[in-house]
Amino acid sequence: MTTCHNGSTPSPKQKIQGTLIILIAALFWASSATAAKHLFLMGMTPGELVQMRVTLSAVFIGGGLAMTRPGFFRIEKRDLLRIFTLGFFGMAMVQFTYLFAISRIHVAVGILMQYLAPALIFLWALAFGTKKPSVVAASTISGTIIGCYFVSGAYDFQVSELNLLGLGSGLASAFCFALYTVMGEGLAGRYDPKVVTFYAFLVAAVVWNIAEPPFAFMGKCADPSFLFWGMYVVLFGTVFPFLFYAVGVTYVSSINASITATTEPIFAGLISWVFIGESLTLVQMVGAALVLLSISVLTVKG
Repeated sequence: MTTCHNGSTPSPKQKIQGTLIILIAALFWASSATAAKHLFLMGMTPGELVQMRVTLSAVFIGGGLAMTRPGFFRIEKRDLLRIFTLGFFGMAMVQFTYLFAISRIHVAVGILMQYLAPALIFLWALAFGTKKPSVVAASTISGTIIGCYFVSGAYDFQVSELNLLGLGSGLASAFCFALYTVMGEGLAGRYDPKVVTFYAFLVAAVVWNIAEPPFAFMGKCADPSFLFWGMYVVLFGTVFPFLFYAVGVTYVSSINASITATTEPIFAGLISWVFIGESLTLVQMVGAALVLLSISVLTVKG
């Protein structure tokens, strides 16, 4: 059962608030895609981008905690392994597996693969959860996956573009995102969301500064344009959405949270439509409506 970080059971109003908070997180994640594309065009590698995101996010969140709530850094020994798992698999690897997947397979298929996470969380809860997921949850998961299939345009690709390594990495991305959500939900009952998010970024930063040359991204920061887009990705594509998501998970279950996060491709499509002029097909709009309907039903009935 989901509990707020003060130990109480969330009320229906708090569940709605949690859903809205996660929707904001999804909007932030979607808005950073264009900024990331600018950085790639300027010569940044995916590894450098992930390194920059997690390193500076750890610095910003850690610095904010140090100035306002230094006592919040305390973590019980029994939670160290869980936090390491959250940071390594949930934060560091989810980004790498996703980027690797879309480098090998169609981007739309990669997005769809990552958003199989709600189904994995459902199976986990069914097998090991103390509170078994409902039929409503199963129905809404099916609705969101079908909706994401249409929204992402995954139906419009050539079978010859499929690649076993890419598909495997996409499935790994879904697993890592599911693990991040489940681990975060488990820690949300005992710690402030900012603390959990900070340690997840800290572990991921250590991992990526070992995997890549330490602080490799710093050499490009002298370019004002790079610095602008880089800080946008760090703040609006990383710090804010992950903090919002961590707060949202304290009010809704891991299944609800992961399903609500599938609105990211919907927001990405709307942003492209408003600012770039890309058209939305009828199929995409129907898919978006199905995702939103599923989330609404789950928020009220789940």
